[in-house]
Amino acid sequence: MLGQDSAVARPANLLFALVSGMFLAIGWMADRALDGQMARARADAGSAAAETARSRALTVGATLATLEEHVLSQTVAAEVVTERLPSAPARSAPPPGARPYAARSRAELAKLLRATTTSPSGIPDAVLARLALGEGATVSVAGEPPPPDVASRLLSGALPVHADDLPYLARALGKGADPRVARLRERLRSAPDATTLPRAPRFRRSLRAGTIEGWTADGVQRIRYEVPVARLLDMARIPAARIAAGQGPNVPAAARAEVPDIPTLAIEVPIVDRDGSRLRALRTALWVAVAGSIVCLLAMRRALLAEARATVREKRFLASVTHELRTPLAALRLFGERLAQGRGEPREYGELIAEESQRLEALVERVLAATRATERPHFARVAPEALMRSALTLIGPRAERREVTLTCRAATPLPTVTWDEEAVRRAVLNLLDNAIKHGRPGGHVQADAFAEGGAICLSVSDDGPGISRRERKGLFGRFVRGNTEAPGTGLGLHFAEQVAHAHGGRVDLVSEEGHGCTFTLRLPAHPPAAAADATAARPEA
Repeated sequence: MLGQDSAVARPANLLFALVSGMFLAIGWMADRALDGQMARARADAGSAAAETARSRALTVGATLATLEEHVLSQTVAAEVVTERLPSAPARSAPPPGARPYAARSRAELAKLLRATTTSPSGIPDAVLARLALGEGATVSVAGEPPPPDVASRLLSGALPVHADDLPYLARALGKGADPRVARLRERLRSAPDATTLPRAPRFRRSLRAGTIEGWTADGVQRIRYEVPVARLLDMARIPAARIAAGQGPNVPAAARAEVPDIPTLAIEVPIVDRDGSRLRALRTALWVAVAGSIVCLLAMRRALLAEARATVREKRFLASVTHELRTPLAALRLFGERLAQGRGEPREYGELIAEESQRLEALVERVLAATRATERPHFARVAPEALMRSALTLIGPRAERREVTLTCRAATPLPTVTWDEEAVRRAVLNLLDNAIKHGRPGGHVQADAFAEGGAICLSVSDDGPGISRRERKGLFGRFVRGNTEAPGTGLGLHFAEQVAHAHGGRVDLVSEEGHGCTFTLRLPAHPPAAAADATAARPEA
């Protein structure tokens, strides 16, 4: 049997391996092609995002240049902060022949009140002229408007002055307590040196806390502006929700481009790989299809092997039945020919013919019982002990031929049960027949009937070689005969199990190799199917 199974399984396994390998190879090649497409799609998406980031960075730079032009012209938009601070004047020694301010005419001093120049000592000419004229003096020049307030010009940052000179000049002009003095002095100290700043219209730009700050030197003034990054992006019409501005490493899956002249400001555009998701789904579907195909092949292989094994079992069954039929038929023919020739003792030959006919009838009955195993049971009231003893009586002649001793033990009293009497008796006969055939010649077979846990058990034990663990798998299958030379059809245990299932029970096997085995038909006293039949047969009220 094992050799036949191997002969059937070997080509099936080879075919399964070849087709599975072909599916895997095709799947691998298709996966490599899809992987290449995904790499190209990622590269294309990265290039497109990088180009978009560069374009937006240039747009932000151009918008910032336009903003700086408006800062210089003092026409800035909302949310843009601007500031103008005087540049610190240079200090030098007075040139030879310079006239002191007190020696100058009032008209000359009046003109200096509007000046933005400084003296060699770095003091604004307007302040010195104001002090030379005196605070209470009113000066006017024909054809010109009244002179400006020098103190207001000084504290507004319109005049160049050193931060350290500011408090003294403010006190000299009578503004020492003005709060603008401290603020202006602090701003002058914190502002960058004019000599380090580019000349207008160019600005020195920097990014600080989400704000862009720009500085430039324009004449005697230092001009500063601040604009929030979000406002600048809005002015440039950049979709801020899809970019990031700031310092630090690139955001994963994003292209980055720095804004010109602001190294710490970068525009980041997410890389959107629209084909990537589709290609990943295709790769997943590909391998699911390959795996599904292999699973289907495996299922087909198992089905083919099962069909092949069933065919082998049926052939063995037919061969066994044919062999068992040939022997009694040959004997009947021989006895009949001898009787026809007037040879032999008619009484003796008659007994032999009856015995062979009984063998034929038993064989036909086993085959018919196997075909009726799936039929609906016919339930009736049965006495388990009587059923067991009747089966022993029927099997007795066969046990005598093998010189096997039959004994029966029945626990009394056993309750009356609702079973299909003929089917259960045939199942017990099959168990007894197997015990006699596979047990020791001249051995002993024990039959027991007892109640256990709400079930009635009919048990058959022999003293044969037992059944190994390897042979137990599939032992109750149709046409399965196990590793034995004894004649048989392989239907006895299958029929017994079918009868047990029809009654809601089971067949238990306890065996130890070399020490015989025990089969127990464990059936409920009143199967659920019997109760259902009784309910269906009861007439409606």
